[in-house]
Amino acid sequence: MKKQNLFFTILAITALVVAITLPQSQAQEKKKEAQPQVLITNVNVWDGTSDSVTKGVNVLVEGNKIKKIGKINAPKVVKIDGKGGTLTPGLIDMHQHLMLNGGTAAGNNWDAYVQGAHASRAAEYLLRSGFTTIRDIAGNSIGIKRAINKGMLPGPRVYTSGPAIGPTGGHSDWGSRVAAPGESNYQIKVQNTHVVDGRAEWLRAGRWNLRNGADFLKVMAGGGVASEFDPLHLQSPSPEEMEAAVQAAKEYGTYVAIHAYTDDAYLKSIKAGVKSFEHGFLTTEKSIKPLAESGAWWSIQPYGGYTLLCGAFPDWYTEGMKTKAKMVCEGVKTTIKTMKKYKVKTFNGSDMFGWDNWHNALVNVATPTTAFPDDLKYTSLESMKMSTSLPGQFLRENVNQNRNDFIEAKLGVVEEGAWADLLIWKGDPTKDIKLILKADNLLFIMKDGKSYKNLLVPPTHESFQSAPKPAGHSFSM
Repeated sequence: MKKQNLFFTILAITALVVAITLPQSQAQEKKKEAQPQVLITNVNVWDGTSDSVTKGVNVLVEGNKIKKIGKINAPKVVKIDGKGGTLTPGLIDMHQHLMLNGGTAAGNNWDAYVQGAHASRAAEYLLRSGFTTIRDIAGNSIGIKRAINKGMLPGPRVYTSGPAIGPTGGHSDWGSRVAAPGESNYQIKVQNTHVVDGRAEWLRAGRWNLRNGADFLKVMAGGGVASEFDPLHLQSPSPEEMEAAVQAAKEYGTYVAIHAYTDDAYLKSIKAGVKSFEHGFLTTEKSIKPLAESGAWWSIQPYGGYTLLCGAFPDWYTEGMKTKAKMVCEGVKTTIKTMKKYKVKTFNGSDMFGWDNWHNALVNVATPTTAFPDDLKYTSLESMKMSTSLPGQFLRENVNQNRNDFIEAKLGVVEEGAWADLLIWKGDPTKDIKLILKADNLLFIMKDGKSYKNLLVPPTHESFQSAPKPAGHSFSM
């Protein structure tokens, strides 16, 4: 009898659970089905990979993804008239420094609170300028990445390396000239940089970054321009230290990006298994041919690596930095020609420091077309691909699904199922990239299915949104 009562008790509890769960499940399904839809009409679509636009089509966005592209009739959705503009993927900047406003010595002048304020401002300006994704590559932007990606702060999607990793006397050593061996400094304390020596320390630094939420590792594999102690042809870190960084990255299913300029630094890094090669403006066929054969990618900095280093120096450059910049400028032309010769896979990054350089990130997208000498120029189409689909491809291929916050859909393309990161331009930037330099030519910005700029309606309209203007700073557009 007792067993029978127990049976009926269990049966009653089960029925109650089912009764409660079923409506909840149905409500969840209904909620899932009821994602907001936006229909963008009357646009010419460039999908990020094609050589031409598809004219006169519509794009249906559902939630934060692209639902359908084509001739679409959806009368009960929010409609946006694109007014015959060109719809493209959002821009991707693969070399930002949100936390380093004012350069590598900024930590001597501003505390972490001000650096964070600068970073937040830079992120918002970048988004409202058309950058819907960035890779922040050196600096402790792990926290600001989390805040942006969770929707707490406005900004582009962020992939971050966390603190840069390098040896004593290398490009990540930003201490003073009177610092004692191993002495810490403010930039180390706020975790913008690691200065480490020996395989064990390199493993610890890499694992620390990844444990705290970095998406990849940034390693200073040779000397640099914007630092005091390191000659451009610096031979440290050792091969063993480079291999330790790559090992740590592989343990977490991700990759290493390196800062370097020379053949020796590139060859050491190719052998270690590095996937992303920044700068490289003193490299020759000696390292570029094996780089192409390895299948790794080159990250070009057209404005930061060409225009700035060939004379338009930032005001915080010392005389020693200017001397190194002039050396790099001599090698730029040969490097670009050789990279093109061997068809090295290439994407674009601006190497900009802080919020007051937000417009120069746009200038950087256009620089390979507008500022390079004729024998080095990229077409407008090539420049746009290097700032949309190509970086999107790299990010998808080199950060595994357990590590990649955005692996659920594609970045840098306008395809069904891709993230709804979309721009509408007055004109076609794949034919004339100069138009991106005029703010009013960017009519509409959508990131993650949400609108951040809308000039397609009159200023009196409730959905009108203009781009932010620089405040309290003197520089021209």
